[in-house]
Amino acid sequence: MRYNRKYILKQLIAIVILVQLISGCKTTRYVPENKYLLSDIDIKVDNDQIDKEELSTYIRQKDNLRILRILKFHLWLYSLSNKKKQNGLLKRIGEPPVIYDLGLKDKSVQQIEQYLYNKGYYQANVTDTVFFNKKKAKVVYKVESGNPYLVRNITYQIKDDGISDIILENKNESLLKTGDIFDVDVLEKERSRITKILKNDGYFLFADEFIHYKVDTAIAHRKANIEMIIEKPKSSTLEGIGEQKHKQYTIADYSIFIDKQKVQNELGSTLIYSDTTKRDGFTFYHNGKMSLNENLFYKSVEIKPGEKYTKLEEDKTYNNLYALRQFKFVNIQYHEDPEQGDSLNGILKGKIFLPIQTKQNYSFDVEGTTSGNIGIAGNINYQHRNLFGGAEIFNITIKVAIEWQTSLFENGYSDYNTHELGGQIKLTVPGFLFPINEEKLNLFSMPFTSFSIAYNYQDRPNYTRTILNATIGYNWKSGSKYSHTFNLIDLNGVKVPVLDDNFINEIEDLYIKSSYEDHIISSSNYSLVYSNQGKVKRPDYHFFRFNIEAAGNMLNALAVLAGNQKSYEENLINQDQIVYYKFFDTRFAQYLKSDFDFRFGYKFDKYNSIATRAFFGVAFPYGNFNVTPFEKRYFTGGANGIRAWHVRSLGPGTYTPEVNEYPNQSADIKLEANVEYRFKLFWIMEGALFVDAGNIWAINKYDNREGAVFKFPSFYKQFAVGTGLGLRVVSPYFILRTDLGLKLRDPSVPVGERWIPLSRSFNGNDLNFNIAIGYPF
Repeated sequence: MRYNRKYILKQLIAIVILVQLISGCKTTRYVPENKYLLSDIDIKVDNDQIDKEELSTYIRQKDNLRILRILKFHLWLYSLSNKKKQNGLLKRIGEPPVIYDLGLKDKSVQQIEQYLYNKGYYQANVTDTVFFNKKKAKVVYKVESGNPYLVRNITYQIKDDGISDIILENKNESLLKTGDIFDVDVLEKERSRITKILKNDGYFLFADEFIHYKVDTAIAHRKANIEMIIEKPKSSTLEGIGEQKHKQYTIADYSIFIDKQKVQNELGSTLIYSDTTKRDGFTFYHNGKMSLNENLFYKSVEIKPGEKYTKLEEDKTYNNLYALRQFKFVNIQYHEDPEQGDSLNGILKGKIFLPIQTKQNYSFDVEGTTSGNIGIAGNINYQHRNLFGGAEIFNITIKVAIEWQTSLFENGYSDYNTHELGGQIKLTVPGFLFPINEEKLNLFSMPFTSFSIAYNYQDRPNYTRTILNATIGYNWKSGSKYSHTFNLIDLNGVKVPVLDDNFINEIEDLYIKSSYEDHIISSSNYSLVYSNQGKVKRPDYHFFRFNIEAAGNMLNALAVLAGNQKSYEENLINQDQIVYYKFFDTRFAQYLKSDFDFRFGYKFDKYNSIATRAFFGVAFPYGNFNVTPFEKRYFTGGANGIRAWHVRSLGPGTYTPEVNEYPNQSADIKLEANVEYRFKLFWIMEGALFVDAGNIWAINKYDNREGAVFKFPSFYKQFAVGTGLGLRVVSPYFILRTDLGLKLRDPSVPVGERWIPLSRSFNGNDLNFNIAIGYPF
């Protein structure tokens, strides 16, 4: 391998000079006389069991924010501003210097000590040292934790024997364990755990406040005895304040308020419901004919009249009603009926307020295409939220799109336009429309059955393709973080009426030629999605998607049973004879496909975050179709793949297409990993640095594109690597993204010349500019 040492040295010198220019700017320009810029904070802890990241949250004064964990970019911008302009642009987008504050430093020491005390380190010692250098101050906090106190014994004092058995039966699941480090946060979590158990067993009014602790640390050296005390509720009587038992509650009935109307009267605005309907413990208040079927509410409300209250079932009721997408909001209230029940058993009356959303709506939206090309699409949408009175959602969508695919060749640029026209009709119905007991599945919310039919016309530079699709599928959630989709029938009729002559000549002798013929895809597929990112955004998130699809097996079985006539074709690659069946005079595909998509992100602070992705997918064609259909094959490159390459211009393996050939590389296997560091610049502008790596490969040994076939011992040597930087406009309504990718390793060139710039200097062909809507992952 030939290393271009001079070129690398020049780049390193340029980077060093740039960093020096930024960091060398006088950031103390706005620091007042006799004051100090808080330049840095460091925490030194002598115990690996103490979480430094969590400990740092108790420091009351932080230094100026950094990007790339090094550069105080926003302070630098502020320092460049004009002192005479109090509200200048650089002052607005920059960050003023953080002035060292003695009081906040002392407060931080107190907060850290309190944190360590709560974590069982009663003998911890926290000191601080401040280093002054010119007009800058660096604060170092030193933590000597000492030995923690351990839990010696756990005892219970449950004053209400009615709930004693429930608590003690679940003692094995307790978060408090003898021998563990004493931790106040664990005590709080244990309170919440017990409260949850009791609320899910009918104790509607039980709360954390009924539980408190007595902790004795004097009985043994660095040991803590914990006594959990669970109080009875207080009650007011004529004799004074007394105690009573915790009540277990049952639901008596529900009042459901729908279609409210506001009318003005002498006292102001009042809600009026002109009609009522009663059935099986439910009273519906509405105006005129009920817009929603009564059975829908019986199915949505998990705690039926006469059943014991549980918090879990109340939450499921919320989930069911929100999932219907019929209401502006859902408000469930339970009130005790003082005239019913006794000292041990209470009666609750439920009220559910459900203001109906508008039934029909029309919309037009514009979106950026996400296939990796630069493009724009317009959608005309019509939606009816309640087509037949059972919360059936009916959608019609018409889509028009155009893409500009710019490929960089040695001779210059060549632009190709892609046009797309399509439409979809979809009906979504609450519940599973086949005999499955939904209660036994213990679902998180209401499941749905969907029916759809779609048509798509695509006019591309090399071919014209039409796809007619019909789907019957099911969607459900098994938990707040788990979503499932199962398409029982996913039928596609693919026709390729026009093929470019030059393109045909290019692939005439290639194994992949069959994928551009007319075909039918009859498949079933399943998708599982896990995401821990809920309504409350977490600083870290995990996302995982698993897909599996099987196609052609049912049609193949029907063809065999029906005794369909076989068709024959000569395999130009190995001269074997290919035997296959047809339906409606069209060959059908047969394959098994599965892929995994894992993503992880972490937000360091309000200015810095990291996002990562790992993807692995494989499609295995067999039987009736010896190649994976084109629309089911994997590709990479472009705005959402390895960004240093144009979309569909990388791989498979080390394969190199002919010069000026339209980029259309695809294959059966895909491996890709991405890391992106994102940082806030100013206003709504965001920057990014990224590294992408991976490739695609063919799975069939008969694929005769040179270097395309996946070979286990050597596949990793065929990874492409790209890096680059990005600039994004991040608004509440959209994200406009630009990424400039730079090749670092190109597997399509001979061995020994693949690493750039180790083997050669960069050139214009190593750059790729991407424009897209939204984040890449």
